[in-house]
Amino acid sequence: MGSILRSLTHKSPIRRTITASLIAVGLWLAAWTLSYSFLSEGSFRDILTIRVPDQVLFAGPSLGAAIFQWNVIFGVGAIVVGSLFAVGRLSLGYVAPWWWAIGYGVALGTNSFVLTVPGKLAPRLDVMWQHIGAREILAYLLVAAALANIHFWKPRRWYDLTLSRVRGWTDLRLRSSELACFAGALVLLAWTASIEAAGVSAFLHR
Repeated sequence: MGSILRSLTHKSPIRRTITASLIAVGLWLAAWTLSYSFLSEGSFRDILTIRVPDQVLFAGPSLGAAIFQWNVIFGVGAIVVGSLFAVGRLSLGYVAPWWWAIGYGVALGTNSFVLTVPGKLAPRLDVMWQHIGAREILAYLLVAAALANIHFWKPRRWYDLTLSRVRGWTDLRLRSSELACFAGALVLLAWTASIEAAGVSAFLHR
């Protein structure tokens, strides 16, 4: 655990991203395997459908921009807020993308997507480059890794509910490599949003 924590807080954001991504892949595959084996098809489709307004799916040419805005506001925004806090040395910004990796695995294992074809999908690694979900999570992990060492509050002990201020806003510094990771994440999210919009449009008009 010590070596993993050191990698997650390493001075290199690339090493932090690689370590966080390996953890995400493990959680994703475990969730996918368990949900495929023990849960019925479409178990969580209603939950996912509630989160996506119908007007978004029929936004036409602006669908890609709507998806990108949604991912930045709710995805990147959640990570930025989480990154303001840490438990020990571990940034809580990692929690959201790891949780989403689990959710993505469950969605694959139960075929609970909003737009889909019948049949559960057995675990296989080629989904990582065939589906956009893995690329979106990678973008979120890039954000979490870039901001992993900026936390302002943390408890004195991991079980303590009282938070202590550890730095001021004027102490916030991001190196060029961290800014590059953050910018790369936004580019990746814009790219995946355009691909997702094209896929939704093709599905609805087939």
